[in-house]
Amino acid sequence: MEIEHFSCGYGDSSVIEGMNATFGRGEITALVADSGMGKSTLLKAINRLHEVEENGFYKTGTIRAVLDGEERDIYTQDPSYIRRKIGYIFQSPTPLPLSIEKNVSFGLDIMGIKESPKIEQALKDAYLWDEVRQRLDAPASSLSLGQQQRLAIARALVLDPEILLFDEPTSALDQHATAKIEQLMSELKRERTIILVTHDRVQVERIADSVVGINPDYA
Repeated sequence: MEIEHFSCGYGDSSVIEGMNATFGRGEITALVADSGMGKSTLLKAINRLHEVEENGFYKTGTIRAVLDGEERDIYTQDPSYIRRKIGYIFQSPTPLPLSIEKNVSFGLDIMGIKESPKIEQALKDAYLWDEVRQRLDAPASSLSLGQQQRLAIARALVLDPEILLFDEPTSALDQHATAKIEQLMSELKRERTIILVTHDRVQVERIADSVVGINPDYA
C-alpha cells in the first residue's frame, strides 16, 4: 500500500499534512507519533471508516493498495469493498451481543454467505478455535478480554482481508494476552499487509519490521 501527498482533517482543523509512506506486504509496519498527531485518523482514512463515524472530513492526495491482484485507489472503490478487504481491529474489543459463532459470521450473514468452514478457519487463524469449539453458542461477552480481541480479529479474518489495521490492540491486555496477539500478528503478516498503531516502543522493537512516522521525528 502506498500513500502519496496525503493530507486530511475535519472542517477547518488539519490533522495530517502531506504524508508519504509505503507499507509492504508480508510486514508489520508500526505507525508512530505523539498523541493527537493523527495515527487513528489515518487508519480511519485507509478503512474509509470516517465516512460513517464523523462529519466534515476532508482529504487530498492518494492512498493506493493492491487488492485482489490489482492496484486500486481506495477512494474510487465502493466503501463496503474496502472495509471487507481492509480489516480494522480497535483498541477495545467490541463483541456484538450475539453468540461467539454469530459474531464471527456477522459479516458473512450481511453478504448472504453461509459458509461454516470459513467460520471455523477464521477462529483457527485467530488462535481461538480450541478455546471455544465446545461453546460456540455461548455469548461472546463470556470470553475474557484477550479472547474477545482475538474474536474481533476472527470477525475480520472471515472476510479474507488483505490489509489489517491494528489500533493499539494490546493496550488494555495483560502480558499473557498481549503475547498471544503479538504472536498472532506475526503469523498473519505472512500473507497480508499489517499496520500497527502503538505507544509501546518496546512492542515496536519486538514485532515491527519497519516504522513509519506521521511526525518526521519518529520516522
